Amino acid sequence: MDRLIIESTLSDVNEIFLSKTNETGSAELSVVLGFKAANTDQILHAFSALKEVAAENEVEFMICKTRVSGIYDLEIKTDGLDEPIRIMNKSVTNEVLGAIEDAINKNEEMLLSTNVSKDDCWIRVHTAHIRECDF
Repeated sequence: MDRLIIESTLSDVNEIFLSKTNETGSAELSVVLGFKAANTDQILHAFSALKEVAAENEVEFMICKTRVSGIYDLEIKTDGLDEPIRIMNKSVTNEVLGAIEDAINKNEEMLLSTNVSKDDCWIRVHTAHIRECDF
């Protein structure tokens, strides 16, 4: 699947929240991209395609501060893609941002997942950052 199609599909995320347990029962922090029920099949297909590319490469997850408080751009980068996947202008609560920042500072393992499927729908994040970004 083309990077632009994955990016376009995942840009429909309407909520970002955290989960402390994944399907295997481990206590890794999972950053969950929350979607509405519409287009579930497309979201699953896009995320599965991203996971397939990510399985062969390390994944970098970046939260980029914007000029508007509480609004962030998300970037998923891996060598398997020609450019990072950018999910622009999404609301992230201070609580979620703080928990992600704590996990980064403690070098805790982190996963990226969605709320549309419980079946092995997560990607291991190798490095994560919160910073100012210029696109």
